[in-house]
Amino acid sequence: MTTTHTDLKEQEIFRLKKEIERLKKAVKKQKYGLVWMDVPEAFEDDVENKLPILREVPELAISNDDGKPTHILIEGDNYHALTCLNYTHKGKIDVIYIDPPYNTGSDGFRYKDKRVLDKFPDGTEVPKDNPFRHSYWLSFMRKRLELSRDVLKDTGAIFISIDNNELAQLKLLCNEIFGEKNYVGTLIWRKKEGGGQTDTYFVTEHEYVLVYCKTPSFKWLDETIPSDEAKLNKEDSKGKFTAVKLAKWGNTARKQDRPKMYFSIKSPENKNVYPIAPDGGDGRWRVGKKRMDFIIKNDLVFWQKKEDRWIPYEKIYYDDEEVKKIKERSILYEIATTADGTSELTSIFGKKDVFENPKPSELVKFFLKYSGTESAMVLDFFAGSGTTAHAVMKLNSEDNGKRQCVLVTNNEGKIMDEVCYPRIRKVIEGYGEQAGLGGSVKYYRTDFVGKNNILSADDQDKIDLAHHASELLAIAENTLDQVEKNASFQVFENKERYTAVYFQETFEQFEHFVEKIASLEKPVSVYVFSWEKEVFIEEFEDSKSITIKTIPQPILEIYKQIYNLSVNL
Repeated sequence: MTTTHTDLKEQEIFRLKKEIERLKKAVKKQKYGLVWMDVPEAFEDDVENKLPILREVPELAISNDDGKPTHILIEGDNYHALTCLNYTHKGKIDVIYIDPPYNTGSDGFRYKDKRVLDKFPDGTEVPKDNPFRHSYWLSFMRKRLELSRDVLKDTGAIFISIDNNELAQLKLLCNEIFGEKNYVGTLIWRKKEGGGQTDTYFVTEHEYVLVYCKTPSFKWLDETIPSDEAKLNKEDSKGKFTAVKLAKWGNTARKQDRPKMYFSIKSPENKNVYPIAPDGGDGRWRVGKKRMDFIIKNDLVFWQKKEDRWIPYEKIYYDDEEVKKIKERSILYEIATTADGTSELTSIFGKKDVFENPKPSELVKFFLKYSGTESAMVLDFFAGSGTTAHAVMKLNSEDNGKRQCVLVTNNEGKIMDEVCYPRIRKVIEGYGEQAGLGGSVKYYRTDFVGKNNILSADDQDKIDLAHHASELLAIAENTLDQVEKNASFQVFENKERYTAVYFQETFEQFEHFVEKIASLEKPVSVYVFSWEKEVFIEEFEDSKSITIKTIPQPILEIYKQIYNLSVNL
């Protein structure tokens, strides 16, 4: 019997009905979680068929021999950049802070839908009434958060700014990616005071910061006072206590550092008392107005009179385990506002309207101060105006830290050319009356090497791949300064060590490579693209300053493809 067109159509309808029933049953099996239409992005295939690389732009480097950290600035799509970072910084990041698009319908969020777009278009803004609005955003965030999870240390944490538009969805998504047990909490940041003319029902003064850790080994670094009871040399009806000055001391103790923390309180003689900075000028309190009111109301102020001036202290009572300052509250009232972020940019650039709704550096600095060490590696892959780098450099300046920042942003609207990069340069070198904070920057752009564009690879193609792969290994080792580059090997260094990479198909130049390494006076990490390990390992067996490292698998796979190797490296 002959099968007709109608029969085939009916068979297809029947098959589709069966598939729909299967999907319905699958959905019902979901116990709890986030379900959405996962929309593929137009350029996802790139990282499967090519090697994403970071191409250095030497002319945009900022170099200072001041002993301060070298920060990394990456221009390009953060999906590609995060793919690179997964084999240069996997398991190395202490703190991630991101301020992603909020998907408001007017914040410039774009999604390149692979179903309708074949190449690399600019895309269009996703309006609020788009039926795939949430699906686009969740698909966009999922891929990037999964990549970011893998670069975190086990002790690391991620801080994500968000508002009501995607708060609920983002929390469920993060529960899936990081694990519900690794949810640290949600901070509420008061971003402004007053206003509200554009709000429909309530004056929206706040945003949220979701906090997730990689594992439960993450620690929030509460400020503490050692529990040495002998040091608690004062006592009242509540027990023994020590007195901690309410006026801020050390760095950032001036009125201009936190103007809202400069106000008066009443002395025992009912006179106004203002904070005084260490240099004798106008200072600021350690706590904001709400916290100060709490301290006063609960009789936690200890007054001492020196000469003709009353000095207030906070009473800290004895605890069997440790004496802590009051734990940080989940509502951040007085860290800084969006207006402070705007004023900060205006001060840096000498003009208004540089960037819309920038986060203040004090907010990001707060997260960094209590979630990482003084040598933390910090990542922001929605870098925007460069606030995170500014916060890192400010905090390093205050506590002499060695924190290093990795920033990623695209150049849409020339945000990199006109805002992010110039801001970082000004912060390093100084602006107006503000002294430069120092440090250096290495500048990279995302690019690709891979089989799609080298099906007929010539010798130069192979050399380019080798050089770029070597540069990625150097970034992974944090040896960012190139010492030697030729057609067989490359050598990089920092102040403590070298990285040496041999990538020639043959071992004709290997002896020269060994001689070069022998001449180096600092420890060396050695990478060799070879499937004959015994050939080269024995060359370094007698040296205690040399460490043989394994080539990351993604780099090896592309290397095998371009060299048409069928053996296992």
